[in-house]
Amino acid sequence: MNASTLIKRATLLGLTTLSLTAVASVAQAQAEVNFIKPETFADIGWSAPDRETAMKQLEEHFKTVAARELPGKQLKIDVTDVDLAGDVEPRVRADRIRILRTVTIPRMSFSYTLSENGQVLKSGKADIKDMDYQNTARNRYFESEPLRYEKKMIDDWFAKTLLNRSDIARATP
Repeated sequence: MNASTLIKRATLLGLTTLSLTAVASVAQAQAEVNFIKPETFADIGWSAPDRETAMKQLEEHFKTVAARELPGKQLKIDVTDVDLAGDVEPRVRADRIRILRTVTIPRMSFSYTLSENGQVLKSGKADIKDMDYQNTARNRYFESEPLRYEKKMIDDWFAKTLLNRSDIARATP
């Protein structure tokens, strides 16, 4: 093989890779998640680092599910309230632990807009909750997964509201 052929093949490979990357980015959903006045949320964590971590994990989850389930569409979420599963209770020492009880269900309120090519497909307000969150048989996330109850609740909302399905697969980053 001569140098000219190698250059042509390398150029073709580079252009092909660039084209595939462009197609993939167009097909993937774009999600924007905003937390409106998180300081007023019912329960997004006990400390400032806990709150930041929880908001980041919820944002990443919305984006992961949207990218997988809504290719080519845009989703805007404005979260107005979060109440994580369980309650944070003081312990004998200075640390705190989240205690899960049947009455401390996860809840979330947000408005959403789903659009494609600038046209609104669906929009509204959502007040979601999972009254049966402790039924581990229904939760597809591992027990070690942070915010597993909230993620399942979001998945259920996606399936029912945006996809008209009864269920979706576990979102993996």
